[in-house]
Amino acid sequence: MKQFLSRLASFLVIPAIAIIILLALYVYFDPFKVLRNYTDYSSAAVEPDRDYVSTEMFIKNHGKYNYNSFIFGSSRTVAFRPNSWRQYLPDGDSPFVFDASDESVYGIDAKLKYLDAKNAEIKNALIIVCRDQTFAASENSNSHLFTSHPALSGESRFNFQMRFVKGYLTPRFLVNFYAYKVLGKYKTFMSGYIQNERIIYDTITNEVSVLIREQNIANDPAYYEKRKDMFYVREGEQIDSVQRISSKQLFMLQEIKRILEKHKTSYKVILSPLYEQMKFSSYDMGILRTLFGDHLFDFSGKNQFTEPVTNYYESSHYRPVVGDSILHLIYGKKD
Repeated sequence: MKQFLSRLASFLVIPAIAIIILLALYVYFDPFKVLRNYTDYSSAAVEPDRDYVSTEMFIKNHGKYNYNSFIFGSSRTVAFRPNSWRQYLPDGDSPFVFDASDESVYGIDAKLKYLDAKNAEIKNALIIVCRDQTFAASENSNSHLFTSHPALSGESRFNFQMRFVKGYLTPRFLVNFYAYKVLGKYKTFMSGYIQNERIIYDTITNEVSVLIREQNIANDPAYYEKRKDMFYVREGEQIDSVQRISSKQLFMLQEIKRILEKHKTSYKVILSPLYEQMKFSSYDMGILRTLFGDHLFDFSGKNQFTEPVTNYYESSHYRPVVGDSILHLIYGKKD
């Protein structure tokens, strides 16, 4: 019996030591950048939780830069550059990109409620709404890459941190992360775990800049030819057959409008010009038009922005040249 217990203890001790070592390395490397304070999240090897980054940047910098103009939405806000928007804003206004990866109406509502609770000035706002993403969720995500900052969700910091620990301890992440650490560079098998592009986050406006993509397009005449399988053949403009706005999400939209009106915000709600060329269902469009009226600008479907393949990096994200043109259309000519 003593021999059995000794072997059992050895069997249990070895995994426990391995877990302790892995957790110590987690604290040391902080792969998701959520354990310590950072002034710049640029060039992170592991894709960060963009909601967390945006909220942290606001918390750290709002007192210094007095942000009063906000861009809300998913990663497609990459097309709407603060410096381009600033040209249409009154002198002295301070823009901030308050976005999140796969942002939903839940996230936009939470961010506006947070700003309202902090008595932040919300003088101007751009809200980027996407047919395929904005109404995909109505509550906080359990995924460590998409979960909301505790300051927005109201959840405990312990639960928030545990999502990242669980994500870290998955075998696939461990293999890819430590392979990257050993090799010192990205390999194709690391896709989905390690970033292969240098992403720059502006330390003032929180703008995301993927310069390498623009450089690739400029330097490679065959950029789109090489990716013709990615840019699938479309069947022309279609109308979504699915009603995506739930009753809970309708309430969130009403709350968004309430806060914007409370602050007398000059705001624009932009329906993204997605490559898919599909418009919202008549039910959803009716809700959006009734709520936002002249503040709503619909660039979905088939139009001058969605027709040219060259307006996209891939079939999901449209380029800043599109965002600049949309700003010109909805605000008028620059001074």
